[in-house]
Amino acid sequence: MFQRLKLKAPALGISFAFVLTVAAARIFSLVLPRVHWEPVTGMHIHHYVYGIFILVVAGYLALIFKSDRATAWIALLYGLGVGLTFDEFGMWLTPPFVRGVRWNTNGVTMIVLVLALLGLLPVFRRPADPPKPVPADIVRKQLQSSM
Repeated sequence: MFQRLKLKAPALGISFAFVLTVAAARIFSLVLPRVHWEPVTGMHIHHYVYGIFILVVAGYLALIFKSDRATAWIALLYGLGVGLTFDEFGMWLTPPFVRGVRWNTNGVTMIVLVLALLGLLPVFRRPADPPKPVPADIVRKQLQSSM
């Protein structure tokens, strides 16, 4: 039972960080649409780039650290990276020169639907076949039924 909880804990952390990150990014973009960091004048780096770098770091850390505590923190970091990356998934699908693509929510909607469907896969999985009886069990049952 506890192994099952350990398997679900990272998914919960990823989901929590993903939802929180997407909500925070959308609210920040709505409230302060002109605020962004330009490392070079005229060059705007979208937050999906930071998300990709965070995903790289999370993957590297996941290869190094194996404890339950590290897994929980890495799951949160991974969810943050996925949230930043896929918040602007609409920009991947639509060229950036199209007006209004920044406010496009189609990408986030698609990702949420795919994640929900993946989360439902275990529900629709075919149950395992029952174990086949061992010949000794068959003989034992026949003996018991004849007595």
